[in-house]
Amino acid sequence: MGTVLIVDGSDVCRGPIIEFALQKQFAGEGPLAAETVISRGLEAQNHDLICDLAAGRLGQSMRAATFSVSHRSRPITVEDAEQADLILTAERHHRSAVVRLSPISRGRTFTLKEALVLTSVLTDEVRTGRSPRPTDLANTVALLDEVRGSIPLIEPPMHTSVFHRDRALPAADPLALVDGHEDAAIHRHATDEAYQVALTLGSRLVDLTEDPMARIGGTPNDWWWRQHA
Repeated sequence: MGTVLIVDGSDVCRGPIIEFALQKQFAGEGPLAAETVISRGLEAQNHDLICDLAAGRLGQSMRAATFSVSHRSRPITVEDAEQADLILTAERHHRSAVVRLSPISRGRTFTLKEALVLTSVLTDEVRTGRSPRPTDLANTVALLDEVRGSIPLIEPPMHTSVFHRDRALPAADPLALVDGHEDAAIHRHATDEAYQVALTLGSRLVDLTEDPMARIGGTPNDWWWRQHA
């Protein structure tokens, strides 16, 4: 059993959304069902509630309602970072802050979107036999770190406001989930994106560590049908 640590700014929006989505994907009898998922904030105050928009994004199920009313923000500690098997951050500067807090955590720290890209690459590596199928979360994270060095680094776009009369809008970082609290539309988009990316990542992590034949207990044709149904 291991721990997935989610890190954002205040732990009231993106962090709890990602935490809930990963818990949802790991639940059941799969290989990651025993993993603990927690969220922390770099500037969090103790015991702040999840924001209303984030709570609404989790849905109307009893599980979502229970999570929303029980979540309280917590600031990250060195122990949190050093004990986590996988650290996922909302933005690139959060990733840097975690590594400054705990340098030994560098190989286990990714932005959420970065991890999504790397799991896609690792899935192809496993499918083609170039990489062994990971057996658990820690093994998966080690392989993701190896893959990280084999693909081009995605840099954030340059700000060009100096060349224009009016100040340009902030350029989007392709590896970041924006905060968006300053604008209602951006905030809605940010909560939707955090939830969907986390759901996809959670599903891919489960698939990576799960033997397809063991999951269905059937023939190769059964496996193909389950994948394409």
